[in-house]
Amino acid sequence: MFASLIDEFTGLPVTDLDDRLAAAKRRRDEADMEIAAITAVVDAGQLYQDHGHRTVNGYLKQQLNCPGSEARKIKRRSRLLDQHPQIGDLLGDSRISAAQVDLLADAQQHRVAGDRFGEFAPLLVSQAEALEYPDLKIAVDHFVSMADPDGSFDDQQFHDEQRSASVTVTNGAVSVHAWGGGPIAATEMKAIFERAVDAEFQRDCDTRRRLHGDDHLAHPLPRTAAQRTFDALHQIFLGSVTAPADGKRPEPVVNIVIDPTTAIEALARHGLIDIEETDQTGETGEPVDPTMLRCHTSTGTPVHPDVAVKAMIWGSVRRVIVDANDVVINMGRRQRLFTGNARHAAQLLVTRCSHRGCDVPAEFCDVDHVDEWSRHGGRTDQGNGYPGCNIHDRWKHQQGLRGRRDVHGRLHLIKPDGTVIKPLNARDPIWADPDPPPSRTISWREWTGGRALRGAPPPDSTVTIHDLRAA
Repeated sequence: MFASLIDEFTGLPVTDLDDRLAAAKRRRDEADMEIAAITAVVDAGQLYQDHGHRTVNGYLKQQLNCPGSEARKIKRRSRLLDQHPQIGDLLGDSRISAAQVDLLADAQQHRVAGDRFGEFAPLLVSQAEALEYPDLKIAVDHFVSMADPDGSFDDQQFHDEQRSASVTVTNGAVSVHAWGGGPIAATEMKAIFERAVDAEFQRDCDTRRRLHGDDHLAHPLPRTAAQRTFDALHQIFLGSVTAPADGKRPEPVVNIVIDPTTAIEALARHGLIDIEETDQTGETGEPVDPTMLRCHTSTGTPVHPDVAVKAMIWGSVRRVIVDANDVVINMGRRQRLFTGNARHAAQLLVTRCSHRGCDVPAEFCDVDHVDEWSRHGGRTDQGNGYPGCNIHDRWKHQQGLRGRRDVHGRLHLIKPDGTVIKPLNARDPIWADPDPPPSRTISWREWTGGRALRGAPPPDSTVTIHDLRAA
């Protein structure tokens, strides 16, 4: 059967394969919804006893031949959908995936935050449709942190107090292990390691280019990716004893992104400022969108607000202004190239490359224009910038893609035919800016009425006309 499918799919254009994948995804999501519904009925009626099991977990392990971790995940998923059937509808309609449902299920069954899940469920569900999985995880983690500030802080404090590391040598081979630490130390170590790995990668690229010249791309790199990670860690160890005595620690290694509401409430809890008592509701009494509340590193690692307060005390604070759509603006002067504060502000918009599915950290990305500078005269400021890794930055230009932000400030790439690059079966985003006016393309000859004009472009040039009356 599988071999016949391979034969059937081989040679199909990618658009047809996309359609087949969308159909397969829909069937899988419908199956996940149905499995959750069956599990809910078996769980509620304790029908698992008919198979000699004491819990629904054992029933699922037997019937699905799955590990206990998967059985627990299905059970939690079924209980969430049983209490919030609208989430099951979205799963069955393939608008969200089972992985996103599992994030919501974890939040719903949190020992403390679960009591407030029903209050925030509509907001979290709407975000599940709109956000990529890593961004939804940040939003859910922030919801849990705000709903259970003491527990979240205790968890981070426990990890910090129980931190440990070891380096052992067995038969001439080294084994390095580290565990725990606070979120800032963890993010610093990860950032330093990634920079060291990138430096080894660049070193390999330079060596290959020196050995093979213009034909270097046709040859493999001298080391494997795994070997480069080991050598990077070795260089970090050597650097600790070879750095100059007057060497200065780069600042900042880690950026903490925190919104004003969360920061003010955290400062007030410690008596550093005086404000009236507040909770997680807005002026209308409605729950605040958890994606608008932030307290995490620029790479997405959740940070408890109390940890951020400590960073404010011993570190530095940089004010960043965002607009109504959560887009960073007004941080540095305008200039042609994104450098300095303008580059940092654009990178704070996201934690990784803006191309969906790419996990290259934003700090290693180029900062490109959402609205092209060369084609449309796009502004060189933070609101018109987005991080893109080197490969996807070039691909965006080669494919003639344009960017557009949704109401959450997140960038979406749009193909020349108007198709939005998004997950299969997902709805189109709700745009922050109004739809552009209708346009049509005509020849230069038609535009000038056939008149010959001095300095005119070639006769086969075209002009795009926008109907401003329809805007």
